[in-house]
Amino acid sequence: MPAVQDPFRPGWQVLVDTAGRRVGSFVRAERDGRPSAELFELETPVEDAVPIVLAELPGWRVVAGEELGRALVDAGGRLFRHSYVLTRDLVAHPASHAGPPPPGLELRAADRPAADLVGAYRAAFPPEHPDGAARVDEDPLEEMRRIVELRVVGPVLDCSGLAVDRQGIVRAAVIITDSGGTPPFGGPWVAECFRDPDPAYKGAGRALLERMLVDATAAGLPAIGLAVTHGNPAHELYLDLGFSLVFSAYSVDL
Repeated sequence: MPAVQDPFRPGWQVLVDTAGRRVGSFVRAERDGRPSAELFELETPVEDAVPIVLAELPGWRVVAGEELGRALVDAGGRLFRHSYVLTRDLVAHPASHAGPPPPGLELRAADRPAADLVGAYRAAFPPEHPDGAARVDEDPLEEMRRIVELRVVGPVLDCSGLAVDRQGIVRAAVIITDSGGTPPFGGPWVAECFRDPDPAYKGAGRALLERMLVDATAAGLPAIGLAVTHGNPAHELYLDLGFSLVFSAYSVDL
């Protein structure tokens, strides 16, 4: 097999050509029912790598930097998502302040069942949202169950939170999981961040994120990572809250 365990990086695989030369290394995962080559790092010129990647990884999703990502799209791959990986270093830049939620909302622990989060989750991602198209065929309840009950992306951390109105309805959520590994590509991770887009709840996401960062700092977490889709207005909010760019990623289906 051209993709073998990388002898120099535990947990990584390396794609090699027919002569055994290294083409690139990646972390293998499963996404949406298909194998995924995540964090693909080129180790040969892109023009040499593209035909090998296409030949050896058909049916895969490749998550790579802009150079390889664009080249794969130009060669016939389908762009699934252009996103940015961001991180907030809580050791170098600890958080100590959190503002209040909007009037009529209360910030609470993320201890509600998945069904209670579905309404706000569904409202947050209409088809016109940058993340909406990718969720059209998604079952919102099943997605929430995967994260908060089945915990398929890691345990839910105590710094997660919900914004709840006076009737007890969840209007926004920030769910932090321990994705495994180490920052900036692993460790504590924003698995979901969303709010009901009704103007009455504007500011709920910022309030939850600020409180999350303060709680994560107090808990001794080293950093918080996340991925945000190109064009998502939340990108500016994350930068304003001290997150910095780590990686610009193209997810391409082959």
